Amino acid sequence: MNLIKKLFLSALFLCLFSVSYAQIEVAHLSSKNFSATGFGGFLNFSIPISQTDAAIVEGGVYVFSSGGYHEAVAPVLAGYRHLFSAYDDYGFYVEPVVGYTFGGTDIQAYKGDTPLYKPNGDQLDQKVSGPDAGLGFGYLFQESGRIRFNISLRYEHAFVTGGDPSLNIIALRISHSFSF
Repeated sequence: MNLIKKLFLSALFLCLFSVSYAQIEVAHLSSKNFSATGFGGFLNFSIPISQTDAAIVEGGVYVFSSGGYHEAVAPVLAGYRHLFSAYDDYGFYVEPVVGYTFGGTDIQAYKGDTPLYKPNGDQLDQKVSGPDAGLGFGYLFQESGRIRFNISLRYEHAFVTGGDPSLNIIALRISHSFSF
């Protein structure tokens, strides 16, 4: 089976057996020499495992700007959501996630106190990509008609390699569900 057919079947399976949450979030990013509050959006697919547990797959984008510098990151994550309510499909939950964060910035890279440059003389920007891990806590509201709201607080840490500063992101997320 070729790659396109595999991807199509995987996407079809995900849509048939999942609920997705999509919306906006307010996030704060901090690293060694940069701190900013920005906005982002995410798409979170949950695949029910039991009444209170679900496997999740998520993609998102954050954009931050401060002091004339900019940073944009796009985490791709997988995780597990566990509701603390034993008999209902709503209530407080915990959601650990792991994955990889892709990103870019216009903040100049340094080695010690020395700025780094490309061979053509342009500044070399810091890397902001790397493995990511996080933990979220939230509340999944009871379904009201076809709309179900979700509010959560999540902390993520991107382990940036190559000596550049790691990223810490704290996000307040408000979303509603789309059921497939």
